Amino acid sequence: MTEWTKRDRLAAVFAGEKADRPPLSAYTHEVAAERTGEALTRASLDYAKKWDWDWIKLNPRTVHYAEAWGNTYDYDNYPVPGLPIPAQTHAVINDVEDTWKIDALDLTANEPIQEQLGVIRDVTAGAPDTPVFATLYSPLNVFTKLAGIPFTSNAPAAPGSTSTLTIQDFIRGDRAGLHHALHAIAETLAFYAEEQRRAGAEGLVFVIAALTKPDFLTEAEFNEFSRPYDNIVLDGAKGSYRVVHTCGEQSHPEWFQDYPLEGINWDHTDDTNADFDAPLAKTKVGGVNHALLSGFLDVDSIADEVRREVTEARRAADDVLVVAPSCSIASTAPDEALNAYKEAVLD
Repeated sequence: MTEWTKRDRLAAVFAGEKADRPPLSAYTHEVAAERTGEALTRASLDYAKKWDWDWIKLNPRTVHYAEAWGNTYDYDNYPVPGLPIPAQTHAVINDVEDTWKIDALDLTANEPIQEQLGVIRDVTAGAPDTPVFATLYSPLNVFTKLAGIPFTSNAPAAPGSTSTLTIQDFIRGDRAGLHHALHAIAETLAFYAEEQRRAGAEGLVFVIAALTKPDFLTEAEFNEFSRPYDNIVLDGAKGSYRVVHTCGEQSHPEWFQDYPLEGINWDHTDDTNADFDAPLAKTKVGGVNHALLSGFLDVDSIADEVRREVTEARRAADDVLVVAPSCSIASTAPDEALNAYKEAVLD
């Protein structure tokens, strides 16, 4: 191929083949712009065009999934610095028995969902040569937000939440009710995934977040309460490039080998996780620690360290990878780091 397009690169690496170079992107939560679809569209396009990424990952406000079922939030109050989650003011799940109140939604007139579908349409129209990846949280991830409960046993509840419940309370208290809620959420999200594709998204980042940690769920519990519902959603996204994001320490990328996916994104720089040369059956998406790219780590030269990490990842994957951070980066990430990040792929 004489001249590779952005779409050509993605198609090649997701098929397990080398392109002229790996496709490249980075993404952030535009907290100041996420209240309205119009502002989020502008911010997303401005960021993508500034850096000329090969693909755009849209980061909607993290709680819009829970808003779809009726949770409410205070967008003037983000209590935890650096965490893009506003304070919860109302949750639809406040007790174990409330799981039976969760039903599949008709999304045709659901304001939070329709707003984000509008963002996808507008961003794809504004950047027609750049593939757009939508973001979709897993059913269990959405459930934790509906209940305002933490991901780990020693973490506080969600910002603004007064809940003292944990996922184990739902498992022990009403296993059938938890399955009911997760199935309803999964059916809704599967339809949402189809609508994201119809709106113009060519890919999907499916966010497991930190649900693989052993103090949240055992592997057997993950297989019962996450895996079957994840597959319902991912089947709904068939036809898109589906990438799972499993976050932080003990993220177990190997658990997702048999998921209906094209790619796996995890933090390979964390000592509890598989290295980037791990023998995974999916295309590897990553290459640099998001905290490093955000400028949060104390290193002698951020540019040199970014180049080193990306170069090592390219070597480990034999250059068949999608270069991306291990998680969303800070909106304040220094240009020095991002320039070095691009240079490690383009030079």
